[in-house]
Amino acid sequence: MKTHKLKSNAKININLNIIGKSISKKIHSIESLVVFIALSDLINIQETSNKSHEVIFKGRFFKGIPKKNTVIKLLNLLDKKKLLAKKKYKIVIKKNIPQKSGMGGGSMNAATILSFFFKKGLLNLKQTKICAKKISSDVILGLTNKSKILHTDGNVKEIKRKIKYTVLLVKPYYGCSTKEIFAMNKTFSKKQYFFNKKANIHEHMIVQGKNDLEISAFKKYPKLKILKNKLLENQKAEFVRMTGSGSTLVMYFKSKVSAKKALKMYKRKLNKCWCILSKII
Repeated sequence: MKTHKLKSNAKININLNIIGKSISKKIHSIESLVVFIALSDLINIQETSNKSHEVIFKGRFFKGIPKKNTVIKLLNLLDKKKLLAKKKYKIVIKKNIPQKSGMGGGSMNAATILSFFFKKGLLNLKQTKICAKKISSDVILGLTNKSKILHTDGNVKEIKRKIKYTVLLVKPYYGCSTKEIFAMNKTFSKKQYFFNKKANIHEHMIVQGKNDLEISAFKKYPKLKILKNKLLENQKAEFVRMTGSGSTLVMYFKSKVSAKKALKMYKRKLNKCWCILSKII
């Protein structure tokens, strides 16, 4: 049977604002400017004659992935809704995106596979979006690789502006638990993006933006704040910001040459960190 090769690109949150929190449901209301980078997990998917799905993880960052992961959760949901026409699949995922990095590796894997099934005609657009939201709030972001705004009501709006940066990803040896970082959050912002208005993303909105979760992440991991301050010393970078709930810090460069020089320097100085160069696609 034919093997389909897919790329599951990492996402980064350029801005992330916490607007509020539902006390009863303990769910945070967020808005975020999200882009995708060239770094990706590689997925091979093919139909199988087996009676059940088979999901295999490999690569540098596969260790520690739980048995109840987002991909398994997605397949179980699709089977329950009888959307796969009783077909079973073997899925092999090479993990190039670190876990607990704030780049949505698992959620983007589920999104890429869900998008594949949509393109194959197994689901319509409405079913695809419903399934995405049931898996996790991040999954709907990865159905396409276009830059987009996640609004407080969960709706997503793609933006036309091309955001161009070379990015240097710096991740310490530890990861951040999304659940813990959100639970610690006490920082809230005013709404910045409005769904019924034209999404004009200006340069100052990007550069002067912030990630509200940095405060709780830095409180939980003081060394992460020290690391960011070290990176901020590099004056060639336009700005430095944590993505998602961490622990990856992203340096944004207009100059690819400056980014390459920074990579060379930090690989030498920050030998306990994973450092890699990429670009916004």
